[in-house]
Amino acid sequence: MIRYEFVDSAIRDEDLHPDSFFDRERKLAKDFIDDLEKPHTIDPCPICGSPRNEILFKKWGFPYAICPKSWTIGLASLPNENIMQEYFRHSELSDFRASRKYQDEVSKKRKDLWENQLGWIEGRVSRYIGNEKYTVADWECRFAGWIDFLKTAGFKDKLFVQEPFAPINENTNDIEETDIVLLIDVLQREAKPLQLLKRIAKKVKPGGLLITTCRSGSGFDVLTLQGNSENIFPMDHIFLPSPQGMEFLLNEAGFEVLELATPGLLDMKYVQNAGENIPKNQYFLRYIIEQRDELLLERMQGFLQRNNLSSHIRCVARKK
Repeated sequence: MIRYEFVDSAIRDEDLHPDSFFDRERKLAKDFIDDLEKPHTIDPCPICGSPRNEILFKKWGFPYAICPKSWTIGLASLPNENIMQEYFRHSELSDFRASRKYQDEVSKKRKDLWENQLGWIEGRVSRYIGNEKYTVADWECRFAGWIDFLKTAGFKDKLFVQEPFAPINENTNDIEETDIVLLIDVLQREAKPLQLLKRIAKKVKPGGLLITTCRSGSGFDVLTLQGNSENIFPMDHIFLPSPQGMEFLLNEAGFEVLELATPGLLDMKYVQNAGENIPKNQYFLRYIIEQRDELLLERMQGFLQRNNLSSHIRCVARKK
């Protein structure tokens, strides 16, 4: 399993989560969640089916459970399809996210991130299947700007967009098969991730690639801040696999993992920004943060990356 350290000062938290927009986004999400009945049951792990008995934290009244076998974190009780459809496609939140103002702001702020991400994808495609032109399918995209970036990819012959969110409405015809599927920050909002991956596997040609990114439940900032994290909340974060959980899931779906790493850049920044929200019993971390030593924080982030302990997974898998 590939592990490496990655540094890019152009990628910042304020670009991923622009304050004014993210505050509005989070408020609309919380308003929706506050109106839901709070669950009192714990479903088995969505990866391995093991019983989950430990509640790690609660966010907005919804408990998150941890699987003792896969170290995957997720909502203890999985939401039903009707609730998910309403939240992601028919709510005030979904309308806000589909608005021109929101989409334009995200495209402006994430330009550097998307350039880096597309460069990484191009490198993986070249390394694992070659330098030809390929049919590409992007799955469940929320950002029109990302689709515009994909149109410029050197490895793209044809681009299809499958099951996108508004306002994306182009190249959405169903496909019979494809060489490459991109699943970018999608799995974390899936109640039944294995079902989605099996459905995708049916569309990928043998030897074709699935390239995916996802928030990781075993990542440093998630396990440290738990319910105090501003960046983890229902329903946008239903399922947060560990690296080993992700590998198990992909194997079950019919893929061979070629590369899996957690080159996240912002774990230490998220913890640093949490300030008083760092749990009081985290004395070691509180001490480190209070030293205000940026070089130390950078070295710690490098350690998390090299040891697959960051909270953002990048994975490349081949259809068996």
